[in-house]
Amino acid sequence: MKKRFNYRGVCIPEKHDMVDISAKTAQIFQKVRQGEYFVINKPRQYGKTTAVYMLNTFLKTQQDYVPIKMSFEGIGSDSFKSESAFIDAFLLRLKGVFSLSRHLIEFIDASAHVDNINKLDIWLGQLVEKIGVKTVLMIDEVDKSCNNQLFMDFLGMLRDKYLKYSAGEDITFHSVILTGVHDIKSLKIKLRSDDEARYNSPWNIAADFDVDLSFSAVEIAGMLEEYAAAQQVTMDIPFVAE
Repeated sequence: MKKRFNYRGVCIPEKHDMVDISAKTAQIFQKVRQGEYFVINKPRQYGKTTAVYMLNTFLKTQQDYVPIKMSFEGIGSDSFKSESAFIDAFLLRLKGVFSLSRHLIEFIDASAHVDNINKLDIWLGQLVEKIGVKTVLMIDEVDKSCNNQLFMDFLGMLRDKYLKYSAGEDITFHSVILTGVHDIKSLKIKLRSDDEARYNSPWNIAADFDVDLSFSAVEIAGMLEEYAAAQQVTMDIPFVAE
């Protein structure tokens, strides 16, 4: 299949002309390997979704990791009317992730009793234990839910589990990655007063994300070389890359 340039959404190496970001993926994986929880917040069209896609693809090749990649972009307002509605929407996305794993689908289907955040807390530990390897939760488009208290409660629950996990008192995700345009640490401002927002972030456990997702001229040149060879065109690659 002939490749093309893609300006919208995720870029896929097999389909699109794109910069090789394997080195950036390796840097992000090092954070995952170290068990860090972090946020990738960059402007739109900056490569966040593609970076998470590439990381998800890589983690699927690792026997000791299971990635759970989902987006909150499609969650409607009805899903935030109650804890049970939110949990139903979350579990439905989990079923989509594990659609090829019969025993996990059966485990999710048997979770009708999980109708509040406290029960979800316990159930997530059971899910991770059932998966049996390091589980990485990746949630894209968190901005879509940032102005809802239920989502903040969900993040607060994950934070509490992380702190207990660090102390050897709980089982939870090995790493959690949130992506969005805004830094999740500032999103509390939409719900509470400035003072409370400043000191009561639901995600103050997040490590700094210092991986540079922008492209250098050298990286762009590599993409252009492949493009020129495939299209049989001639160009001043160093000049165009700059």
